[in-house]
Amino acid sequence: MERRFPKALQAGDEVAVITPASGVRDEAALARGLERFRALGWVPTLMPYARGRLAWPEGCPVAATDAQRLGDLQAAIRDPRYRAIVCARGGYGAARLLPDLDLSPLASDPKPILGYSDITALLAAAYADVGLVSFHGPMLATADGMDAGEGGWRLQAQLLSNTSEALALPAADGARGVCQGVAEGPLVGGNLALVQSLIGTRWEVDTRGALLFLEDTGEPPYRVDRMLTQLLQTGAVARAAGVVLGDFHVPDTPLASEHPGMVSVLEERLAGLRIPVARGFPIGHLPGAWTVPFGGRARLSVPAIGAPATLELLEPCARG
Repeated sequence: MERRFPKALQAGDEVAVITPASGVRDEAALARGLERFRALGWVPTLMPYARGRLAWPEGCPVAATDAQRLGDLQAAIRDPRYRAIVCARGGYGAARLLPDLDLSPLASDPKPILGYSDITALLAAAYADVGLVSFHGPMLATADGMDAGEGGWRLQAQLLSNTSEALALPAADGARGVCQGVAEGPLVGGNLALVQSLIGTRWEVDTRGALLFLEDTGEPPYRVDRMLTQLLQTGAVARAAGVVLGDFHVPDTPLASEHPGMVSVLEERLAGLRIPVARGFPIGHLPGAWTVPFGGRARLSVPAIGAPATLELLEPCARG
């Protein structure tokens, strides 16, 4: 499918703020995010259920009913006054909306979707259905302890507004090679659990010739092993041009720390592939996280196993 690039955000543009999964838990974080967008010259507008908090069905802490969350998202997609769709947080529930979601208006009026974690489902669906390039990265209601930092927020703003050149990603000092090589392709993927959950659906992530990027949080190593094993057995990894591993935070450990058991799982499952693989990029649930374009072309360079690896963006991912 032909890729469609979103129109770049300009001063004065109105941005729809939605909560398509779990409800906002940190009002102060939401307020900071709204102010950050206003300072950039954009006009964030909270959709009707963006501040919702509903434990429904029992055990599934979503922001509002499926119909209410779907209504907010569909309105943001269809209304041309909204020039971007920004998610307040992830959590759980976005994939429940996919069967009834009409993404076709984005083919003629491409606008970026911004989010990560559970929002992976929306990014993948928009790319599968209409070829929309969107952005995987920190959301509006990001807590203090997960702040993207000056460089991370600047990167996000530039990705949403820059049309002139490929942006340089900040340094990734912890990125290390697992399999040697150099590969180019569109970045696709996101949260590992969501990528796995889409297997067999029409929104399954197409890895053919792509750089598959993965991250996750709160999963013990054996569950990451299980999910990677399924991706390997479906052939999704073998069809990729390369694999970019972000943060895989283990419960009850310091943020962004390297857990020996998790490192062992990642390296054992993916070692020996005939494509470049690197781990330790600042993508995912960690302070200083990057925003990366889902569908934007990039280059992964791994000079040697265990050596520093680099990821470069090869094109601007917004258009005038």
